[in-house]
Amino acid sequence: MKKIALFFGGPSNEHEVSIMSAKNVVKYFDYKKYRLILIYWSRKNHRFYLIKNINKLSISQSNRLKIEDFSKLFDIALPMTHGRYGEDGVLQAILESQKIKYCGCRVLSSAVCMDKAVFKNLLTAQNIPQVKYHIIDFQNDRQISLASIEKIIKRNFSFPVYIKPANSGSSVGITRVEKMCQLATAVREAQRHDPKILIEQGLTNPREIEMAVLGNKQLLISRPGELRLVKDFYNYDDKYKLGQAQLVIPTKLTSIQSKQIIKIVEQVYRLTNCQGFARIDFFISKNNKIYLNEINTLPGFTDISMYPKLMMNQGMTYQQLINRIIKLAY
Repeated sequence: MKKIALFFGGPSNEHEVSIMSAKNVVKYFDYKKYRLILIYWSRKNHRFYLIKNINKLSISQSNRLKIEDFSKLFDIALPMTHGRYGEDGVLQAILESQKIKYCGCRVLSSAVCMDKAVFKNLLTAQNIPQVKYHIIDFQNDRQISLASIEKIIKRNFSFPVYIKPANSGSSVGITRVEKMCQLATAVREAQRHDPKILIEQGLTNPREIEMAVLGNKQLLISRPGELRLVKDFYNYDDKYKLGQAQLVIPTKLTSIQSKQIIKIVEQVYRLTNCQGFARIDFFISKNNKIYLNEINTLPGFTDISMYPKLMMNQGMTYQQLINRIIKLAY
């Protein structure tokens, strides 16, 4: 019986979401087919620990794991580590350094898709439609001021705009700005998470479409799902605490829209060399223009997460989905 190590937690600001995803994997895991090993990545000291019960995250020197011991404990790693360090290629590089098979995207694709600035520049080079954006890197340009950011917005954007950290997920650190007096607070919030931030053009009441992809060479692409919001911006609390959004699966699109979205899904999945599984998100504007938003290389597996719901709409169970993801590991 192969041993599967479920990695969860991690040093990122999505630590709690990771735990929520991991609990669902534990709940639906196929214990008849595989043996499950729980490995908790501590946010406090960035170390790994062998855990017996996911509901009791006790850590001590006695259950601490060394990276060099990973290959002795399990055969395949299943990361559920959302955000920085767990989704940006760092954990993936650790696993590759130990020659361990793992599920999901490789190091380069994880890093490219996690960094919104790099990802958007790559899309621009390939003429893939996306909303207008501007990158501000405080680390490399320490002279940039709030006044200069205001000038950029006045010259190139119209309200609303979104201020985002380049490396974050689950809407952490993102602020919708509707007037200039909100900008300073939004920039500070984004900078708390990353010295590189983005200004993105906001759309008026866009449709938010999400697609799930499963596969390496051969791809299973889900039917489109739609996130229907109760307000203009769907933040972290709305997603994971309040559940203030309606998921529609499948949602109605015209045949032209469906074909265009599927074409872009295939193109960007291959372009970024994604493997295993990913969720690809879109906006559709009021004039029916389609914009690619982002790729999530380690999408959430919480009770309200879109990825497993999209795949279950394809006819598979939660357990079957986990088994297929494990089977795609290499």
